[in-house]
Amino acid sequence: MKTFRIVCRSSLLAACIFSTVGLMFGFDPQNYQIMANKSSQPITVDGYITDPAWKEAQLIATLIQREPREGNPSSEKTEIRILYDMENLYIGIICFDSEPGKIVANEMRRDAELINNDFVEVVIDTFHDHRNAFYFATNPLGAQHDALVRDEGSNINTNWDGIWFVQAKRFDQGWSVEMALPFYTLRFNKGDNKIWGINFGRFIARKKEESYWTPMLRDFGFFGRLKISFYGHLTGLPEICRTKNIQVMPYLIGGGQQSDTASNFQPSGNLGLDLKYRLTSNITADLTANTDFAHVESDEEMFNWTRFSLFFPEKREFFLEGADIFRFGERYVEGEPPPALLFFSRTIGLSQNEQLIPVIGGIKITGKTGRYDLGALNILTGNLSDRAPNDRENFPKTNYLVFRLKRDVFEKSSVGVIVLSKDSFADSNSYPNYSRGSGIDFNLAFGQNLQIEGFLAKSFSPHLRNKDWAGSINFVWTNDYFQTDLAYTDIEENFNSEMGFLSRMNIRKFRCNLYYSPRPDYLNIRQTFFFNNLTYIENHSGQIESRNNLTGIFNIFKNRSELLMGYYQNYEYLKDALEISKGFSISPGRYGFNMFVGAFESDKSKNISSLTEIYYGAFYSGHFLNLNNNLSFKLARNINLEFIYKLNKFDFRSQGRKITTNLGGIRLLYSFTPRLFARAYIQWNDEVNRFRVNFLVRWIYKPGANIYLIYNETRNLRGQSFFRERTLMMKVTFLFN
Repeated sequence: MKTFRIVCRSSLLAACIFSTVGLMFGFDPQNYQIMANKSSQPITVDGYITDPAWKEAQLIATLIQREPREGNPSSEKTEIRILYDMENLYIGIICFDSEPGKIVANEMRRDAELINNDFVEVVIDTFHDHRNAFYFATNPLGAQHDALVRDEGSNINTNWDGIWFVQAKRFDQGWSVEMALPFYTLRFNKGDNKIWGINFGRFIARKKEESYWTPMLRDFGFFGRLKISFYGHLTGLPEICRTKNIQVMPYLIGGGQQSDTASNFQPSGNLGLDLKYRLTSNITADLTANTDFAHVESDEEMFNWTRFSLFFPEKREFFLEGADIFRFGERYVEGEPPPALLFFSRTIGLSQNEQLIPVIGGIKITGKTGRYDLGALNILTGNLSDRAPNDRENFPKTNYLVFRLKRDVFEKSSVGVIVLSKDSFADSNSYPNYSRGSGIDFNLAFGQNLQIEGFLAKSFSPHLRNKDWAGSINFVWTNDYFQTDLAYTDIEENFNSEMGFLSRMNIRKFRCNLYYSPRPDYLNIRQTFFFNNLTYIENHSGQIESRNNLTGIFNIFKNRSELLMGYYQNYEYLKDALEISKGFSISPGRYGFNMFVGAFESDKSKNISSLTEIYYGAFYSGHFLNLNNNLSFKLARNINLEFIYKLNKFDFRSQGRKITTNLGGIRLLYSFTPRLFARAYIQWNDEVNRFRVNFLVRWIYKPGANIYLIYNETRNLRGQSFFRERTLMMKVTFLFN
C-alpha cells in the first residue's frame, strides 16, 4: 500500500510537470486543426504534388521535434496538404532536405520496418475516441507500411494490410509523396461534420530526428508518439457514401508434395474463398472457406533451454486482421513472449508439432459501434485422416468459438468480456470433449502516466473442476525519466486454456520492474535506462518455483545504436527432471545460479548492421554460454541479406557431459518493386537434425490481390536419409469489389 501511495503522488507530480511543459511549448491539441477541402479536379497519385487541386488545400508547414531537441521546429522544412473526393482521402507531403544526397531509403517491400529510413507517417483516429487509429507510413521508395493502433499504442497490429495507394518521388530539393486512402478501407461513424483525430510525423534517419504536427512530448513515455488523445483534428468531411460493401477474394492453388525419397511427387490443387462484407460503416464480417496458408513463412528455429513452451507468433492473415480486438490476458513487456493469453489463434489449425490441420471455414465479425468494440469468431477445422491416418484420434474435427465485447469508459479507459468454446467431434463415451472459458478485463488510464489493467477468467472443462480461475492486475506508471511496472498474477492448478497460451500453471507471480532514465550529455548517449526487474513465482502450496532478478543499464546512443549490460540472478526449483538434450536431463532439486547478460545493436540505418546478445555464467549444476548474432547487409535499395547464428554451450562437469547446439539461418530479400519481391529463408538446427528451405515470390498485381510462388523443403542434417519432404505451390488470389 505504501508503494501504491508513492506511485500516486509521483503520478500527480508528473501531471503537473506535464502541464508546465505543455504551456512552455504552447501546446494545446485544440489549437491544431486542419480542414479537408473537396477536390474540384481529379487527382493523379504519382508522387508529384503538382495537380492544380492541391493549391486549394490548407497547408501545414511546421513540425515540432521530439528527438533530438524536444520542442524545436524540425530542422528540415515539411509541407502537408489534405484533400478529399467522395471515394478517397488524399494526403500530399513535400519533405524538403538541405542534403538530398544523404536521404536514407533502402526498403521497398510491403510492411518492411521503416524506422531506419527517412519516412513519413499519418495516423488517423476516425472514431475520434482518443485511443484507436489507423496508421499509414511510407519512405522515398514508396514502401507501404500500415497498422491498427489500439489503446494509444498498448496494442499495435502491424500485420493488418489495408487497401490504399501511394507514390513517392525524389527531386533535387528532397522528396515528395501522395497517398490515397479509400474510405472503404477506413471505419468511421456516419453523419456530417465529421471530426477525426489526426497527426503527421516525419523521420530523418541520418539525424535520428523525429518531428510531429501536434507535439509528442518525451514525457508521454518511450512509446509516446501514439498518444492519440493529444492529436490534432481533421474537419470538413461530409457524409460519405460507401459504395463498396462487399469484397470477394477467391483463390486458386496448384502444385504438389513429395513426402519422402520412396514416394513420387504427388500433384494437388485446390480452391477457396474469402469474403468481406461490411454490415455497417464500421462493422465487417469476414467469411473464409477451405482456407489455405501455404504462403506463410516458416517459424524461426529456436532452442528451448527452459522447461516451458516456446511462443511463436501468429503469421496467418485471416487471424491477424482484427487480432487486437480479441487480445485478452496478462500484460506483457515489449520484446518478451506473453506469459498468459486466454485466446491465442495459433491453437486453431496448427498442432503443437507444427502439423497443418485443415481449416474447413469460418466467420469473423469485428468492428466498433458507438462506445463498443465487437469481435466474434467461429472456425471449423477438419481432421488429418486423409494425410495422416494414425493422427485421427489426436486431431478430430473441431469447432472454435470466440466472442469479445469491450466498452469505452471515461476518456481513455475500457472494460470488456470474453467467452470461448472449443468443441471436438471425436467419439468419446467417457465424457464430453469440450473446453470453455470466460472472463472480464479492464484497462484504466489516469492522466498521461498511470495505467491500471487486469483480468479475471474461469475455465470450464469436464475433467477439471474447482481451482480453475486465473487473474492478474498490473500498475504501470511512466514518463520520460521514471517507469514503474508492478504486477500480480494468479493461475490456479486446474485452469485450462486450450484456446490460449500459458507458459506456466498453478502459480502466484509477483513482478516489480523499476527504471530510471536520465539523458546524460556525455559519451554520445541520448538516454540511459538504469533498471531492476524482479520476478517472484511460487505455487499454491507456497513453494518457491522461480526467483529472477535482472539488474543493469541500457543505453541508447545518439546514432540510435543500443547497448545493454546486466547481471541475472536466478533461483529455480525443479519438481521434475529438465531435459536439456536427448538422453541428458538435470535432476530435480533446488538451484541458485547467476549469469551475465549483454547485448549490442549497431545503427540499423547503415548498410551494415548487427545485433549481438550473450548470456554467460552458471546454469543449474553447470555452466552455460548462449550467443545470438544477427548480421544484416543492405546491398542496395532493393537487396537485403541477413545472417543468423545461435550458439548454446552447456558444461556439466560434475556429470561429465558437454552439450553444444548450433542454429543458423540466412534470409535474402530482393524487391523488384514495392509490389513484387522474392524471399529466401534457409535454416538449420543441429539439435533436432533439421535443415529447412523456404522460398517465396509475392507479386501484388493490384492492391488486395496477390500471386505467390512457394517452395519448401526439409532435410536431415545427418543420417542415412537426408531428404524429408518438399512442397512446390503456386497460389493466385483475386479481389472483386
